[in-house]
Amino acid sequence: MPVRAAIVHDWFQGFHGAERTVWEMLPLFARQPEVFTFHAARELLPAPLASAIVRESRLSRLPGVRQRGHNPGRWRWLLPYMPIYFERLDLTNYDVVVSSSHACAAGVRTPVETLHVCYCHTPMRYVWMPDADSERVRGPAALALRAAAGWLRRWDLRASRRPDVYVANSTAVAARIRRFYQRDAVVIPPPVAVDEFHARTDRERDHFVWVHRLVPYKRPLEVAEAFRELPDLRLTMVGIGPLAGELQRTLPPNVTLRGWIEREDLAELLATAGGFIHVGEEDFGISMVEALASGAPVVALRRGGALDIVRDRVDGVLIDPPATPAAIRRAVREVASASWHPDVLRRRAEEFSAARFRERMAALIATKIGAEPVS
Repeated sequence: MPVRAAIVHDWFQGFHGAERTVWEMLPLFARQPEVFTFHAARELLPAPLASAIVRESRLSRLPGVRQRGHNPGRWRWLLPYMPIYFERLDLTNYDVVVSSSHACAAGVRTPVETLHVCYCHTPMRYVWMPDADSERVRGPAALALRAAAGWLRRWDLRASRRPDVYVANSTAVAARIRRFYQRDAVVIPPPVAVDEFHARTDRERDHFVWVHRLVPYKRPLEVAEAFRELPDLRLTMVGIGPLAGELQRTLPPNVTLRGWIEREDLAELLATAGGFIHVGEEDFGISMVEALASGAPVVALRRGGALDIVRDRVDGVLIDPPATPAAIRRAVREVASASWHPDVLRRRAEEFSAARFRERMAALIATKIGAEPVS
């Protein structure tokens, strides 16, 4: 008899790394899993994923609260209510529940006989790492989170006992799970669509690429400043965000800032790049894998998920924090002057493919339930 499975995900605000992880979980089971969430911008999701969502919060769908397209709405203001919502979900009819969590989804209650696997993107940043998260959340939302942080931390610690198995998306996140929850975690990197990227032989070794949101922790100002004293090299920066105005005013002449681009255009940009720069600390860092899949070596910070992806002077160059313009400049010079083999970088990226993710997750679930869950 096919395994009855449910996937519980915090929210779907687009089709990004966490949402793509849920998408790749659907084929793990012979019988279509049912998906529960707090909020879903269904119009931004693949149709099969949108149709698999069987429940979301009524409050998140209220006019003026719900998200419409890329307009974010105000549903995130309901974060203090989310623990209550997830605790009240009825999951009694499932053999396996997989929670995909960076906030409250891991706090669902399941019957004793149900296997609960938590795929943890990170423990709740705003309550466990408020200093590190201060650059990500600002304004009224930051004030509300600080007011609720104590209660959320206590709830999250209690809820952390509920999963039977923790899976972390990186060794850095596994260390946080051990530090904050006193739980061990299996490390399974998230799925990366490496087949959407390709390397070309006509690479521009003097051309580097940076692709992120224009927010402080991604270090766009420092990266642009590093190229001021690299006049023989070029940098293309792709992204939108609150630092766009300041960055545009201070760009060196050899740096170009573009707004957000379509995924196909990103693949073309990376296909000929001489290097990729990613010096913000991330839980994992999917864009680094996408660059490697395109045959581009990576300049990365020696922190967080980069340590699982970039082998120093094999797949790129790691720099010690803090990511100062001088440190970035030295690493860029080293990448530009060295020889890199796109096929080696591509093979490294394939270790993080969607197929490898499904294989690892299926094996883990099969071991825990004593049966093969994959069709």
